[in-house]
Amino acid sequence: MNTIVTSREAILDGALALAAAKGLNALNMRAVAAQCGVAVGSVYNYFPSKAELTAAVVGHVWQEIFHEAGPHEVQGGFCGEVAWFFAAARRGCARWPNFFSMHAVGFSADEKAAGRAEMDRAFAHMRAGLREALHADKAVRADAFTADFTEDAFVDFVFAGLLMQLSRGEDSCAVLLELIRRALY
Repeated sequence: MNTIVTSREAILDGALALAAAKGLNALNMRAVAAQCGVAVGSVYNYFPSKAELTAAVVGHVWQEIFHEAGPHEVQGGFCGEVAWFFAAARRGCARWPNFFSMHAVGFSADEKAAGRAEMDRAFAHMRAGLREALHADKAVRADAFTADFTEDAFVDFVFAGLLMQLSRGEDSCAVLLELIRRALY
């Protein structure tokens, strides 16, 4: 085995290649070391546990799906943002099969906290983008929201709907978009 010094990025790239080829469940320190051609200790040097390695992979995949989808200029207000989000995520599903349904179960019981923290951070970022698009949409009725039906609760509902449709492998979010239109405009 080659024990050359490598970088965190090179190990993460190897872990990503392994996850893309065999799924998140295939990630373990020995398999990643073999993929990278380095000693197992080199992997542990950058990722002290499988939980941290898996969380880094999950975080990178979320970033790739939404930040590397290319710049986007939202047209169509909040509905346009939701449609863009869904399309970007669908492209991510093609690159990372079963990611939406499997990433939460890719962690053992001991690793769920680290995986959950990474997932929560990514989800908070995505919900913030949806909130921003909602605030920027000048076509939303002035009386669309109330003390019981808040913007934050609405964004959370839309986000949950998007994730559910993605995890089920839906090809369209047309029903969700229609619900948004009926609630906001």
